[in-house]
Amino acid sequence: MALLPGDEQDRLVSADGETAHQIGDVSTSAAGDSRFGRSRAGTPLSTAPSDALRDVYERRARLEYSEIAVPDAALDRKFAVVSEQLRRCLPCSSFLDAGCGDGRYLAALPDFGPIPPKIVGTDIADGMLETTARAAARAGIEPELVRANLEQLPLDDGVFDVVLCAQVIEHLLDPDAAIGELARVLTPGGALVLTTDNSRALVTKVLNAPRWTLSRLVGKHRARVAIRFPHTSFSKHDLLRLVESKGLTVVGLRTFRFTVVGAPDWLRRHFNRVDAHLPDLGIGDVLLIVARRPDDTASRL
Repeated sequence: MALLPGDEQDRLVSADGETAHQIGDVSTSAAGDSRFGRSRAGTPLSTAPSDALRDVYERRARLEYSEIAVPDAALDRKFAVVSEQLRRCLPCSSFLDAGCGDGRYLAALPDFGPIPPKIVGTDIADGMLETTARAAARAGIEPELVRANLEQLPLDDGVFDVVLCAQVIEHLLDPDAAIGELARVLTPGGALVLTTDNSRALVTKVLNAPRWTLSRLVGKHRARVAIRFPHTSFSKHDLLRLVESKGLTVVGLRTFRFTVVGAPDWLRRHFNRVDAHLPDLGIGDVLLIVARRPDDTASRL
């Protein structure tokens, strides 16, 4: 569920360590039964924990993801870093964007080089997939879009050379299961590119501490959050442990970006230029991990 450009700062109202779990009335629904795609043959309908959140994310789709996003890499540091990493992993024969949100990374694929012959995008909300479909059509690509809960993907084992999962697992009730699914659908030797929120985003926490403290004092903390949904951040150690526990080999792990909520565009551009030249001290807002599924073909020969 990649974030819209305007949300890059606003959603950091929850970056001070609090987790929102007030999700209101939700109903369970099955994954993989959408008009956007079809389930893996013989796969039972999903009963994974985050199925109960589908209505919440449909509301987010209506309020926050109804318009096609065209990210400015100078303003959107996350888009710039993830795009750079994807260019390193491509070209490939099959590409999955798991939790594709507004479809910004799928729509950007033509800019990264040869378009993969097989492209799939999944999201738990039909509203997200509707926006993705429009973004992909504008970019001239035709991905298969499947409504699915990342905790139980209706996709076959070992079919994707590159899997992207940007800013999704922190919004799930069972991120461990989700990472297991991402590992399962990778081909031997395939690459997982995953981002999530860093629990040690110390620079951003320090820069925004006065604002957040004042918000609490006047009773306005989280007042700008229209929809409450699960939000968890991860330490480097925790994310490394989760990914390695699924049999993947981590080949890269870094943090990046720091933000001042409400900063004007010129200041955000300046921060991003500074961040691009700083060494990774493990205290950026976003964790990026790159991992590969071991290719045991050679060991069997």
